[in-house]
Amino acid sequence: MINQSPIEKVRFFSAAEYERRLSATRRNMAERGIDTLLVFNAENVVYLCGYQTIGYSSYLCLVVPSSGDLTLYVREMETGCANYYAWVEDIVFYRDHQDPVQVLAGALHERGLVKGTLGIEMDAAFIGAKRTEQLRSLLRHDANVVDGSMTAEPVRAIKSDEELEYVRQACRATEAGMRAGVEAVLAGATENDVASAMFKATTGAGSTYMSSQPIVTSGPRSGVAHTTFDNRRIEQGDVVLLELGGCVNRYSGGLMRSVAIGTVPDEVHRAAAVCREGLEAAIAAIQPGIPAGVPDDACVAAFRRNGYELGKRTGYSCGVSFPPDWGEGHIISIRHGETQLLQPGMVFHMPPAIRKLAQWGVGTSETILVTETGCDVLTQGLSRDLFVK
Repeated sequence: MINQSPIEKVRFFSAAEYERRLSATRRNMAERGIDTLLVFNAENVVYLCGYQTIGYSSYLCLVVPSSGDLTLYVREMETGCANYYAWVEDIVFYRDHQDPVQVLAGALHERGLVKGTLGIEMDAAFIGAKRTEQLRSLLRHDANVVDGSMTAEPVRAIKSDEELEYVRQACRATEAGMRAGVEAVLAGATENDVASAMFKATTGAGSTYMSSQPIVTSGPRSGVAHTTFDNRRIEQGDVVLLELGGCVNRYSGGLMRSVAIGTVPDEVHRAAAVCREGLEAAIAAIQPGIPAGVPDDACVAAFRRNGYELGKRTGYSCGVSFPPDWGEGHIISIRHGETQLLQPGMVFHMPPAIRKLAQWGVGTSETILVTETGCDVLTQGLSRDLFVK
């Protein structure tokens, strides 16, 4: 069942970078008393061993013992990607007629790893409660099975120079897509026309498949969060909200901008100015060593000075990601009461927005990097003001 690679593997990062990540994760394992970590989150798998596939929703596991070789466990159809991308040599697969949990348990027994304390990433999106419980029942007679979630994530929060190069490339692609989107917003065009322009420009500038669809909402739909293009035709007097995250080697950079078509209510202009003021207050507040809640406080204060409530977090961590989300907000967010400290190398997308339900919505955002002295804005060159056409 072990498939050795006959091809030259693709490496997006240096061997030293992967070793840094693995060593730091193993230190976290030791602190938590975990002898073997079973990694099910696709983002953690690609982060630790390079394996990526569009079939990440299939049952997969990266087995990380406290020392020695790693084992990558995938569906048989995914062994091509495993051999192509992953630096792991021990690749185990299951066939579609087999119970993947049973096969994984067998592979762990064969390697003598069902002992001590086994940590399972119980928060993984695609393993499901039923299969998690099945795996626990197959292992707990010979090992102490615990929740190993959030063991690798603290390592992911701080980006290396190699990672930041991909983030910067993603930001350049995002900028190209946003410029194209703003240009495509015209009375008579459809939301799909705008999304098509954004897709074309973003991918043309180097983005691979994105971790979230471009957001294009117009008129009343711009006031409804988390909707996107739906063939609506843009009209005079509409507000159009755009958000985009180009992606390079699974690293994204986000941008949000707003466009007014002709005459719109004065409140739209005021709200757009408040979003910019809040964003810039948060950016100015960012310093390494302070709680991540502090920039959120600055943004909220700017909103309240102008009679608005933010109503959500100011920003969220961004890094390695797969659809449907480019964010790492579960690792750290810029939000009310957040006590985790900002550290150099952390990357955040910061999208303050104001929406009047089913009437209009505006927002502006940047992707920023926490530095030794403050922060750098990684997305550049687009006005933060409301675009008016």
